[in-house]
Amino acid sequence: MLYKIYKAKTKSTDPGYEDNFGDFSKVYKKYDVQVLGGGTNVDDKSEIFLMVVYNDKSHYEETVKKLKADSTYQELSKKLEETRESIEVITLESSYEI
Repeated sequence: MLYKIYKAKTKSTDPGYEDNFGDFSKVYKKYDVQVLGGGTNVDDKSEIFLMVVYNDKSHYEETVKKLKADSTYQELSKKLEETRESIEVITLESSYEI
């Protein structure tokens, strides 16, 4: 299993930013990526987290190619870039499921 944790820092604390991750979740599910969840940091409302799971590195790489060609994903990414201050991606790898 390959876990990706996305930590985005927004320019404002607009609650609408978190809604975009719900839209991203729909796109991820379309490509068989498990969305574990996410939300807003209670201590810093400008930080948003999303955690997803890929079957393995190959699944991740194949999905990235598909996402680059997906118009919905591209529109969502562009929209987030306008309001995002930074993004950090943490990758965890596990050979077993909990």
